[in-house]
This record gives sequence, structure tokens and C-alpha cells, in this order.
Amino acid sequence: MATMVWCKWIGIILLAAAAACIGFWMAYRMEKQLDEYRQLQKVFMLLMSRMRIGEPLEMAMESCIQAGAGAWEPWLRRVSDRLAKREALSAIWPEELKQLKKELHLESEDYRVLEGLGKSLQGARLENCLGQLSQVQDYFHSQQAVLEQAILEQSRMYKTIGILAGILVMVVLA
Repeated sequence: MATMVWCKWIGIILLAAAAACIGFWMAYRMEKQLDEYRQLQKVFMLLMSRMRIGEPLEMAMESCIQAGAGAWEPWLRRVSDRLAKREALSAIWPEELKQLKKELHLESEDYRVLEGLGKSLQGARLENCLGQLSQVQDYFHSQQAVLEQAILEQSRMYKTIGILAGILVMVVLA
């Protein structure tokens, strides 16, 4: 009988601890994703400005790296290096996006948009490239705005759940 009571208490403690961890993890993930969106906005602005002055894509990516692209820097470096070796963008882009999925916290729709961008940049005229970059930048700007609103609403809730679950664990253990 006593063992069953202890098992119930241990289960409650583990459940509360899991809720605390999940709450903090969800809040952290949302903040990380927002930071990645902001960095991507910076990358798009730099890419478009460098391409407007006549730099090829690989040199424009190098300029982004030098300006500080944050979480996007390794991806930009890999794509830029492969473009400098004269590999086709159509081959590079999908492979590097697969690698990017392991590194960043974006949504699956975001990756589809980036995949479409890669397809449209291959062999396109400068005006078309800039137009596509602008459209993708607008998409990510709207995603960023939605996420900022969600963070205001949900991040506090996740953190509060985590704190309350932690307090519950302390009360149960005391």
C-alpha cells in the first residue's frame, strides 16, 4: 500500500517536472525562431542591396557573411563556397536546405518557400531575382509578425506553466 502511494507521488512529480521542461522548451523555441526570422530579414536586405549593385549571388552571400548573418552564416557559407566552385544552384539549393532543417527552427512551410526561392533564382534575370527575394522577404516578414504576436500571448503562458510546475514539484517534495 505504501509503495503504491509513493509510486503515485513519484508519477505526479515526474509529470510536473515534464510540464516545466516542456513549457520552458516551447518558449525557448519560439524565441529562437523569432531571432532566426530577424536574421533572415537582414540577410535578404543585404542580398538585394548587393545584387542591385551588380554582385553575383555568391559574392552577395559572402557580403552577408561578413556583415554577420547569425544562424544563417554556416548555410550561406556552404552555398557560397559551392557556387564559387561553379556547381549549379539547382543542385546546391535542395541539398543545403536539407542540412538547414537540422540547424534551424523554422516551420515546414518556411522551408517550402525557401525551396521555391532557390528554384526561381536559377538562371533568372536580375529584376526577377530581386522580385522573388522581395516576395520571400515579405512572406518572412509576415511570419515574423505572427510569431511576435504569438510570443506575446503564448510565451508568458509557457514560462508560467513551467514555473508553476516547478513550484508544484517543490511543494510535493517538501
